[in-house]
Amino acid sequence: MDKLEKEAISIAKEHKFNIDKKVYQAFYYSSNNLRNIIYSGIFGGKRSVLKLYNDPRFTLEPKNQEIFNKNNKSKILIAPEVYKYKIESIHKGWLIMEEVPKKSKNFKSPITKEEREEFINLYIEYRKNFPYKPTRDLSLVENLNANKFNLFRINRWLELANNNDYDKEKVLDYKKFIRLFNKATEIIDKDFKGRKMIWCHGHFKPKEIFKVNKKLYYLTDFGHTHLFPEGSELTFMIWADYFMEADWNLNYGQWSRGVIDWIEDLYILAQKLKIKKYKSLLRASLIERTLGAILGDVLAFNRPQKEKYARIKLLTKLLEEIIG
Repeated sequence: MDKLEKEAISIAKEHKFNIDKKVYQAFYYSSNNLRNIIYSGIFGGKRSVLKLYNDPRFTLEPKNQEIFNKNNKSKILIAPEVYKYKIESIHKGWLIMEEVPKKSKNFKSPITKEEREEFINLYIEYRKNFPYKPTRDLSLVENLNANKFNLFRINRWLELANNNDYDKEKVLDYKKFIRLFNKATEIIDKDFKGRKMIWCHGHFKPKEIFKVNKKLYYLTDFGHTHLFPEGSELTFMIWADYFMEADWNLNYGQWSRGVIDWIEDLYILAQKLKIKKYKSLLRASLIERTLGAILGDVLAFNRPQKEKYARIKLLTKLLEEIIG
């Protein structure tokens, strides 16, 4: 049993949370690095969940969720009520919260065009009700300008990829990739200069939305609430729904069609949000997200060689096309 699991069981016993079963767990770049775990059960006579997290990244999840609930005016998109919590550090804590209704279902990625329209409308609803200004003191990195923030993240992913032991097969042509990397970071540095930093949920993706009915949805996972560069939240949707979940066995023409469909819908969304020069912003944001996928999600992850090679092939081809 993992140390985090033992802690969760101890917390449940101390706070009289009667565990039913483990419903979810997530890792940080390795199956040996458990970063959060969720149990369903009963707390105070109510169906509830207990979530314990220990994340290398900065997170104040329980507080973020509590603040959203206090500020949220939407009757359509809500978050589970937080019953009890403890923040032990900027990396570790736990919360007991309302369990989403049993009849609710989250979106299954990759979502269809009709589901994407529904999802994007929920995104607009969320932005209307999410705090506009930061609700805590900013971290050191969040004080960076948008272009420098993105370059910092990319360099962190580069380090993760460089230090991992899983790329012994050399599925990536290093010299060719570095040429692309240099061009990509030049575009990111240029196009994000002067862009705003946006206070946001940070993990708004199909998997985090639970649909009860056409008039009620739950938004979950407030562990990633941060100040991010304008545009990052939009292309994060493509990464979460398509880069990570689409069939990597497809040929490039079939696979890239899904990316194009997403971009076309994000153009419409960006206009509704009145984002200036949205096409250049989404291009630079997609470049940043594609670099992240190659470095952080393929090279730094322990995946089968065949899958790594196929994903690298698709993503580098996309990167080449976006850069032009």
